[in-house]
Amino acid sequence: MGKAMLPADTIIQLGRAITVGQYRDFFENATGKTPTGYEFQAWLNTQAGKTLAQALVAFREPLSCKQIEEILSEERFDIISPADKAFILAFDKGIEKLGYDFGGTIGDGYVWGKFMIIYSKTGVKSKKVIARFYIRESGIVLRLFIGDIAKHRTYIESTPPHIKGIFINDHGNCSCNPKKENCRGRKSYTIGGEYFEKCSGVVFEFPAPALENLKDYLLLLEEFYPIKKKSA
Repeated sequence: MGKAMLPADTIIQLGRAITVGQYRDFFENATGKTPTGYEFQAWLNTQAGKTLAQALVAFREPLSCKQIEEILSEERFDIISPADKAFILAFDKGIEKLGYDFGGTIGDGYVWGKFMIIYSKTGVKSKKVIARFYIRESGIVLRLFIGDIAKHRTYIESTPPHIKGIFINDHGNCSCNPKKENCRGRKSYTIGGEYFEKCSGVVFEFPAPALENLKDYLLLLEEFYPIKKKSA
């Protein structure tokens, strides 16, 4: 007796009652190919919110060839306001000039939101993430992945309030006790003579990022990830 297949109108929701194995069985039955390993799981993550029928089209024609404008026009992203979409598109173009992109995929947001866009270095095997968008029904959050704050203290202290604020506000303040045993990724630094300790998992976030501040967000990233000049 064959396996019971999921119906084609099943909406892909990872971490729920349906297992990755059941999704794999659907694609194997529909295409005659056996998708295996981590690559399939990573790809499946990018299809969250679609029906299996819609994902089957993407399975046959990889999503990576699509531009972000085309992806955001899909019905599943109707939860994003026009203003937030405009910001994402502008940020995408700006960060591309720094040598980073979203890899052609928008996946499940897990505990951070309904969807997530991840930006990492283009053209390299080691994918260091430098920024993410958390897409929620209440709006978007831009999170930057930056470290070694002390090295950039002078720059940070000269930035406008909407930039400097993420370093000196209470969001992400470390409350682990005892800190040494429980907070492996704690970020500690001094800004304006005041000492800060923050938990690395929830820091440097811009809720409802403003388009008029886009240049400052990109300049902050460029400060931490400077563009390497090509040798003559």
